[in-house]
Amino acid sequence: MNQSVFFKVAFVVLLALYPFVIYFGIQVLPPSFFGILLGVVLLLRFGIIPRSERATALPAIAVLLVYAVTAAIVGSTKLLLYYPVLVSLMLFTLFAASLRHEEPFLLRIVRATGMPISEHGPKYLTRLTAVWAVFFVINGAIAIWTTWQTVEIWTLYNGLISYLLAAALMLCELVFRRHYKRRMGVSSE
Repeated sequence: MNQSVFFKVAFVVLLALYPFVIYFGIQVLPPSFFGILLGVVLLLRFGIIPRSERATALPAIAVLLVYAVTAAIVGSTKLLLYYPVLVSLMLFTLFAASLRHEEPFLLRIVRATGMPISEHGPKYLTRLTAVWAVFFVINGAIAIWTTWQTVEIWTLYNGLISYLLAAALMLCELVFRRHYKRRMGVSSE
């Protein structure tokens, strides 16, 4: 694994562990510390993004950075709980807004990897992009609900259940895709 891939994976893992860091950390450190920590992690993440991709990533990083700075200044545990809501909202916006373009988000990703796309691919990937947009809006709504619950419930949903639901959606899509390809007579190569 090269260094760039290692750092990308490390940052994804760090940000995925955010609910657990908050849950265990707020018992011993002030909430402002976690706003600062999140801001530092986001700046480091932006620093390792290839220059050619920075313009695309800048709006999302900027929004999250403003959130982190606000959380650090306000010093509110409650404010720290809205990070998963913000991420779900941003992902929903990314997926949903891309549906208005000729190439929805998942179609762009597949084309960028150079994978061959069958004649049915664009329609399928457009629908899949819509499914993920719906997932993120539902996930965000549940994440908002968890901010009004105990920190234990917030941590359980945002640190475990939401990831299990995303994994279940990916698994269901994989099974459905194989069935769809067979039905459409598309090679599975």
